[in-house]
Parts: sequence; structure tokens; C-alpha cells
Amino acid sequence: MRPSLWFSCLLALTALAADETKPHIPLAQQPLRMAKDITAFEAADKANPPPQHALLFSGASTLRMWKNVGEEMKPYPVINRGFGGSFTTEVLGYMDRITLPYHPRVVVFQCGGNDINSGDPVEAPIARIREYLARLRKENPDCAVVFVATTRAPSRKPKWDLLDEYNRQLEKLCREEKNLYFVDINLALNLPNGEGKPGHYLKDNLHPDVDGYKAIAGVLKPAVDAAWKATEAAYKK
Repeated sequence: MRPSLWFSCLLALTALAADETKPHIPLAQQPLRMAKDITAFEAADKANPPPQHALLFSGASTLRMWKNVGEEMKPYPVINRGFGGSFTTEVLGYMDRITLPYHPRVVVFQCGGNDINSGDPVEAPIARIREYLARLRKENPDCAVVFVATTRAPSRKPKWDLLDEYNRQLEKLCREEKNLYFVDINLALNLPNGEGKPGHYLKDNLHPDVDGYKAIAGVLKPAVDAAWKATEAAYKK
């Protein structure tokens, strides 16, 4: 092996070893990162106030990148507040600004996968989701929530076992009280062996492609329909 190549390999191995021994700082102890995104949402709300009692999409980048979600979810009025590559700490931390003011009738929530990928244990985002739900229901008790499973994205294969456990705990949470729904979008995005369906993910092997979003809409819309119907009496004008 040439000395220069040997030295490059040594540096790479040293960096890898250092990264593996670097202690994980729990997300709850880290600052919120998305102030600019939230300020932009508030400016948009001021310029064009969104409707009350709408269908709110709350969560991370898989929702943020769903450009035609309003079309896919017709006839419901849609507010999309997916932002950044957010953690549940941030969705929870900013909910006074981009969730509660809308008094949504139905929330579609997807977040938590980034938490797991960052190193937080499964129990941490589940606990934050419970807090999110409690705060949402305190001000808006009749609101329904559709929880969307985090994806077993090809790029996160080393974390699949943890992501599966997260989804199991999230589904269990949804059985604890009324007007909570769980939708496993992995059935739409992935093959039976767990690998991504061809054409359903972008080149990053993390976010859905156009066909992926269409497949998600196919399994999500029936749950949204059910949640909307279940809240009809509470939100009659």
C-alpha cells in the first residue's frame, strides 16, 4: 500500500473511532434549531391567515417536501407545517406558534425518526409525543390525530430495528384513547423484504419520490377520512 493511501485510511479509521466514542447529547438538552423556518411560517400566516379547524400536517421533512399534499387530501383544507429535518423536541417546542393557534380539527403527525437516527432512545420521542398530544388536547379536546409511522428508509437500514420498535410503541399509544389513528406507510413504500420499492425514494434513499407520496396518500387518506368523520359533531359550525 502506498504511504499516502495508508495514511488516508489511518485518518479515516481514527475519525470513525472518535465518532463512535463521542458521547451522545440527548436532544432534550440541545437548543432548538429552526427559528428561521418558524418565523417564515408566522409571516405567511400574517399575510394570508390559514383557516381554523383545518387538516394540519405537523412534523419533519417528509411532510415539508410533500408539495401537492393539499391536492392529495382534497376536499379538506390543509395546512402543512412540516419543517426542516426536525426532531420531536422542535415540533413540541414550537407548537405554541405553529400548531395551537390553528385549532386543527385533525392533525397528521410524523416525526421521531430523526430523533432515533441522532441517537436518542425510542422512549424519548414517544414521551415527547405524549406531551404534544396532552397540550394539543388541553386547548382543543375534540381534535383527532393521525400518527404516521416513521419510514424504514434504505439509508437508515442500520437503525431499522429501533425504528420498528418506535413504530410499535407509537401504534400502542394510539390504542390508548379515542380519536387517535396509526398509519404504517412502510407498507406503501417498501417491499416485503423491507427494501424500498423502485422509484419510491429520492436518490438520498431517505425521502419519498413522487410515486412514494402517491403511495403514502393511498394509505393515509382513509385514516384522514375516518378522523374527519369522527370529529364532525364537535366541529359543526
